[in-house]
Amino acid sequence: MNETSSPWPARRVLVTGCTGFLGTAVVRELLARGAEVVGLVRDRAAAAEFTRHRLTGKVHVVHGRAEDLFRVHSALAVHEARAVFHMTDDPRATVTVLDATRRYDSRVPVVLARPDGVAFTAPAGQPVGVARFGALFGPGDRDASRLVPGTVAALLNGDRAGFAVEGPPRDYVAVRDAARACVTLAELLLAEPGARVLEHAFRSEWARTDREMADAVRDVFAGRVVLGTATPPDALGWAPASGLADALAETVAWCRDDLRVRSFGPRQVQRIAA
Repeated sequence: MNETSSPWPARRVLVTGCTGFLGTAVVRELLARGAEVVGLVRDRAAAAEFTRHRLTGKVHVVHGRAEDLFRVHSALAVHEARAVFHMTDDPRATVTVLDATRRYDSRVPVVLARPDGVAFTAPAGQPVGVARFGALFGPGDRDASRLVPGTVAALLNGDRAGFAVEGPPRDYVAVRDAARACVTLAELLLAEPGARVLEHAFRSEWARTDREMADAVRDVFAGRVVLGTATPPDALGWAPASGLADALAETVAWCRDDLRVRSFGPRQVQRIAA
């Protein structure tokens, strides 16, 4: 969708889970496209994440829980939201957000993100987009229990063994590409209004076992080249914006910077960089 036909400039959008890994990437993507983002934030500790992500002042923050029907409906009505991105996987919250949006205006599209293989049946009577992904990775992920940030953390701590777990291949998707995928679904629902469920699995074609992905992270960490092929656009015109090596290099660089900030504090890191 080109800039002249973009539906996002000045459009108000509600994002739940806006301080999470994928939610933050979706917020950045919407802001870059000119949308006005309203973020539903569970508590003030979560709101502080906007400072870490340098989003303070760029998002209209509403305090409340996604499973609170009144709060979600109120946020939609007060801010006159014209699209919803529900970026949490709590089943109760999902039901509540869909119900609140339908009561507010059944024409407003709701986009959800769901992992591959997890059953989900969207309700009829409203426009719903379901974006499915394999394993997400990228800047902003501090969860060391996940393979990519966990491997980088191990390498930064001097553990060259890292992860060596066998398992079936998974399709890895960079979080920024996943955010673009979610926005793509919303654009399609906005372009053709009406109650329908649009579900699509977004594949980067970077299928790797855990051992293979850990080896790729080690190669990038050591400055070695990671081979890969360009992924052609899928049926919706979506494809990764860069190759696997570049996406991993960006992730490793972010993890290095994040570790320095947590070790020395942001002011000291700025002083060292200067």
